[in-house]
Amino acid sequence: MRFGLLSSVLLGFGLLGMWVAERVLDASGSAHTIVFWAAVLLVALACAGRAVDLRSARGDARRVELWLSLATGGVVLSLLVYGLSTEPALAWMGLEGEAAERPGALLEVAWPALLAVSLGALVFMEAAYRKMPIAEAVELRRVREAAGDGLAIALALVFVVSINYVARKRDVREDLSFFRTAMPSESTLAMVRRLGTPVEVVLFYPTANEVLDQLRPYFEAVDAASDKLTVKVRDHALAPALTRQHRIRGNGHVALLSGQGDAQRAETFQVGLELQEARRTLRTLDGHFQRAYARLVQVRREVHVTVGHDERSSSGIEGDGPGMRTRELTAALERSNITTRPLGMAQGLANRVPEGAPAVMVVGPRRPFAPEEASSLLRYVQHGGRLFAMVDPDVDHGLEPLLSGLGLRLERGVLTSERYHVARTRERSDRQLVYTKQYTSHPTVTLASRFSNEVATILVRGGALSRFENPAQLQGIQVQFPIRTPPEVWLDRDGDYEKDGDETETAYNVMAVVTVPRPQGEQGEEGRAVILADGDFVTDQVIRNPGNGLVLSDVFQWLLGEEQVVAETTTEEDVPIEHTQEGDAIWFYGTTFGVPLPVLGVGIWAAWRRRRRAAPDVKRGAEKKEPAPVSPSTSDPGASRADPAHDPASQGASRKEGTP
Repeated sequence: MRFGLLSSVLLGFGLLGMWVAERVLDASGSAHTIVFWAAVLLVALACAGRAVDLRSARGDARRVELWLSLATGGVVLSLLVYGLSTEPALAWMGLEGEAAERPGALLEVAWPALLAVSLGALVFMEAAYRKMPIAEAVELRRVREAAGDGLAIALALVFVVSINYVARKRDVREDLSFFRTAMPSESTLAMVRRLGTPVEVVLFYPTANEVLDQLRPYFEAVDAASDKLTVKVRDHALAPALTRQHRIRGNGHVALLSGQGDAQRAETFQVGLELQEARRTLRTLDGHFQRAYARLVQVRREVHVTVGHDERSSSGIEGDGPGMRTRELTAALERSNITTRPLGMAQGLANRVPEGAPAVMVVGPRRPFAPEEASSLLRYVQHGGRLFAMVDPDVDHGLEPLLSGLGLRLERGVLTSERYHVARTRERSDRQLVYTKQYTSHPTVTLASRFSNEVATILVRGGALSRFENPAQLQGIQVQFPIRTPPEVWLDRDGDYEKDGDETETAYNVMAVVTVPRPQGEQGEEGRAVILADGDFVTDQVIRNPGNGLVLSDVFQWLLGEEQVVAETTTEEDVPIEHTQEGDAIWFYGTTFGVPLPVLGVGIWAAWRRRRRAAPDVKRGAEKKEPAPVSPSTSDPGASRADPAHDPASQGASRKEGTP
């Protein structure tokens, strides 16, 4: 008995079943177990069928069966490598944490490459071999060529994917995108409309220049926003006094001028004269203009940022990846003419916050504050200070005295959701990249609430906040929660990314705004604090997400009482796209089946139609052929009358009769 094509079919269904079990079904459910082991059984039957065919084959057919068995073995080996790449297998081998990163990455790359090569050869050999029904018809050359074609296609696919993987890991990028200059954002136009003193913008360019042509639409829109702002184009060589006063070395610069004569102040930035070198600046032109405008018009402000507790920072600490830093936040503050100053034990935080500090930021500490430091921050808010603290739920930050003094408690556990999460690595850990669009009408979420149909706020291993009732401390304190999660979220307390029996799905509060009245007898404004249960909320990995950026802008505006503290900008830069789980599934099925299936259907229809046209031609050709000679005994009417001249038996009989 020869199994033949049945073995390949069983193998295909087995692979499909494993994919469904691993990627579609819940790993903790009974359906996952049933489908997975059924798929393993199908793969085992396919291997058994190959072994039977190999044992019974002879001659050239045996060599072909050997090749098919080797390809099937490669598929099985790729499945074993996949099993070794999973987290439980790595832990079983004693590889955890950083020790598992490199072997795990190597195995994750090896198994799909081995699977693609083995399947490519198997499918093409099977397609050629099934057209050879008997052993005598086996053509080794055709089977060998088919295997080569399958290997070539598979290796080309592996090469392309590998190049893309290495380029992504090494952050190698080629700019092949459509180029367009950024236009002024609504924040920029609003800033210009509120302009109180005249400002002159000078574009230092020759009259005929391709970069100047790109700059004109932007500055024409800015010029139209306010009568207080004017835009001029001047050649560097024709304005020697102005360029010498403000040290402008040549064409290719943009200058913002305020005042007259020797008291005139200027802020400049360089764009460039050649379009190729100016492309990057033109894409982010709005941010460059905002930065120069803020330095020229707005009063320079300060925000104290706590240090000494391994906080998130623009430089980061050892082990921090690029996404864990806050370079984008620093750039946004600089655009608004806000400087940051360190605040830690060395700056007297254990005693008190410096007098006159307009605001204090705590950005994701990973080492605990001293009790004296936490108490100092609490007293700062109670006496009219402004605090923005972002803390992680699974880190010992030592800020419990501060939170309880503000009427808050940080719950134990990390926000996790099977539905409302961002698919970044397609591992179970993605469930803790929770996103939400649940906002209230509080000023700290005005913009995010306005655009809630278009944006969402992302939380990276965030936590939940709740009220902490302590009447002795909370007299007059008001607590509100402007951001909540969707209801299908739970707090994962054991780190298994699964919802256990004591972990309940509900809507959790992730940000709290607190107002604290001044003590009796003191004059001044109320204290304000914003507490966010996510230390990564403003790190580079998520701050470019509009939902996070809009919340950050509104929080600063509410804390400092000034508009457009951290203004949004328009940019034409390409940014990474974050897919939700549902969106990622749509893209996957759309590109895997939605596009190829119609093309395959057209191909099948064209082949069927070509065969239909060829069939009548074959029939007519057969009719035109001469009829084959037929036996006289069956077709010739005169066969019953034997012709002695043509009948050897008759001739022999005659000769016998005539013999003397």
